[in-house]
Amino acid sequence: MFFLATSTTTSSHGLDHKPERKAVSDEASPEWRVDLRSVGFTGFTPKLEWGVHLRLNSLCFSDNDTLIATFITREEVSALVHRDQPNETLPLRLHAIFMNSKSGKVRTTKEWPLTRPTGGVIAAGDGKFAVLTPATISLYSQSLESINNLKFSSDEQSHLWRFHISPSGKSIVAEYHTPEASYQWIDTNTLIRRQVSLPIVISSISDNDVAIHRNPHIISKGFISEVLIQSMDGPWRTICYVPPGEIGGCGNPQFVNNNALALWMPHRLSVVPKTGDEALLKASFRDNEWLGLPLYPSSEGKRFAVTVWEHKGGNEFLDIDSHSLLKRIVVYDISSRQAVYTLDAKRQKIKNVSGVALSPDGSLMAVLVDGVVEVYELPL
Repeated sequence: MFFLATSTTTSSHGLDHKPERKAVSDEASPEWRVDLRSVGFTGFTPKLEWGVHLRLNSLCFSDNDTLIATFITREEVSALVHRDQPNETLPLRLHAIFMNSKSGKVRTTKEWPLTRPTGGVIAAGDGKFAVLTPATISLYSQSLESINNLKFSSDEQSHLWRFHISPSGKSIVAEYHTPEASYQWIDTNTLIRRQVSLPIVISSISDNDVAIHRNPHIISKGFISEVLIQSMDGPWRTICYVPPGEIGGCGNPQFVNNNALALWMPHRLSVVPKTGDEALLKASFRDNEWLGLPLYPSSEGKRFAVTVWEHKGGNEFLDIDSHSLLKRIVVYDISSRQAVYTLDAKRQKIKNVSGVALSPDGSLMAVLVDGVVEVYELPL
């Protein structure tokens, strides 16, 4: 059973979670479906690489009318390498499928060669989108015209660890390990970057802020839990603090818009303003239900979606791992402080999803299931 609290309080000693009522559910069928196999999807799953952790969402809305689905294929290459066209012999391709979000009609497709089996597309605001790979970041207009391109040096590529992306897509932080951590803040619309000094582990960014979660140990007292944010080289501010001996913790932060961030743990979730004031909403889950990561905010910051999972099977004695099954996807509206839509995975016969996205205004939700894109209309 899923619960949602509509009136909550926040204190310096953490967040008090008191479920009050059930979330609203909706079992409507999808507005449309598109099987990506018709446009080249093969089901190719790149092997995990040591180093770069570039696992981008395979779905994004560049605007309210355009949904972009991405996937990677491996092609057979028989051509010889030409000095003026070295990318023609790369076997890996990143594909983007541009669809009308209201009808599902495929408008056009585009592909890019990859040097490594990872990459994706993010919305950049005003209908623009950016293609992120370990080698480059490329910005495109709504009409798919190239606007700008940022190339990483071979040294940067070898030390690139991950990209942190703001909910709006307008800011990116590139994280390098050499082995010490270093960071570059990138403006997506200009692709201008600057070196920034940040802690070795950052959790999330907005367009202007960065959030971290710390668990330092105090001798003879124990561990504390705290979440802090910093605004572009300004002072660090504490958003949540749980002292040693207190039950629970702050949770890990993820920005859902420029002014609020979610604090999540396996079985509970709170959304708090970046000012650290009273919580905007809270949710808790059963012990056998697990909150999936990441969360999926709309680029305008009004709503966000979460996936809820259960673990099946597994035997510790026989050293057999359990497997996860999707139970539901819940969409929250931040201004009304409640869940506005619940997709029951069992009734929809969905066991797993490889992508979830909300339209900028939060009126549509897209999911990617076994190479099939489904779009659901959400109540406003």
